[in-house]
This record gives sequence, C-alpha cells and structure tokens, in this order.
Amino acid sequence: MNACPTQGDIRFWVYRRTVDSRLPGDNPPFNRVADPQYVCRPLAGANSLDPAVAIAAFIDRDFQQVVVLKGVPEVSPRPDTLVNIPTIFTTSSPPSYDIPLTLLGQSVVITARAKTWTWHFGDGQTQSTSAAGSKGRVEHVYKQAQSRSAHVVIEWTGTFTVNGGPVQQVNGTATTTGDPVAVEVKQARAELVGSAS
Repeated sequence: MNACPTQGDIRFWVYRRTVDSRLPGDNPPFNRVADPQYVCRPLAGANSLDPAVAIAAFIDRDFQQVVVLKGVPEVSPRPDTLVNIPTIFTTSSPPSYDIPLTLLGQSVVITARAKTWTWHFGDGQTQSTSAAGSKGRVEHVYKQAQSRSAHVVIEWTGTFTVNGGPVQQVNGTATTTGDPVAVEVKQARAELVGSAS
C-alpha cells in the first residue's frame, strides 16, 4: 500500500538511525524503516507539524504539479528540412528556473533544473540528452519526405530553500511534455541548369 487511507492526508516516510554515544563524532546515515514505512497526517493539521518537516513533505508530494514549464522546440533549418541531412533540435526553455511559493506562512523558493531532454521526432524515433548547458540540443536525420510533429519531454530535478535558508534536495523528479512543432521534411532534387550562350 503506497497511499494514505484517507484522501488528502500527507504521507511522511519514517527514517531511523542509531548513534553510538561512545564513539565521538558517530554520525551514521538514516535508513528507511520497514515497518511502519510511513505515517499519515491530515492536511488540516499540517500547521501543528514542524514546518521544516511539513514543507519538505508538501514539496515532495507536489513537485510534479508546480513544475509546469514546457520545452518549446526550436528546429533548424526552418521552415523546411531535408531528407538525409541533420536537423538540429533545441529548446528555448531555461535549464533552471525558480518557483516562489508561500507554504505554512513561510517563504519557499523551489529551483527546478532540467535533468534530461527526450525528443520525439514524429517518425517513431526518440533521442535523449542530459548534457548540461546544451538546451537539449540533439541532431536527427529524417529518412523520408513527410510532414512530422516533434516535441520534447523534460525531466526536472529540484532543490528548495525556506526563508533563504540552506538548500535542500527535492525527493523525486517531475516531467513536462512540450507542445508539438510541425517539421516539414522535403526531398532535395538535383537539376541541371544550362547557361545562355
């Protein structure tokens, strides 16, 4: 069972660690508890929770909903491309952006960062890249002349701060699917042109 029995409750994963006070500086990692794996708390009672815990739970739960920026494809050459030559795909969406929120009366800034761009070229082929700073740049060669529709799916990771405090990692990722762009693939033809004498 991976959901709370009451709809709207917040799920908190349970972690535990054992510190040996006899060992100075003993700081073992937290491990997820097998039983119970998580506890559920009602959303209405969230204000009674430690904000540091509750805010992290809210963000982990809702990261997919708050990351809404889609990749807008940019294709070169445009407006038409040719069979058997590389067509370049990039996206105009930034590699990262901030999402300011107020949660439980606290100022929260989520920073979403593009992790992977997966291109769907409309001819049954896909290609992924995770190269930082590349704007999702890939090249694709179409084999047939035809109208195609291409789009990009971006996987985002995230961090967040509360009231300008330390940066914390968001658990999980979010994905956005960009709107399609039309790609006209044409066949070039060689023609002999005579010169006037």
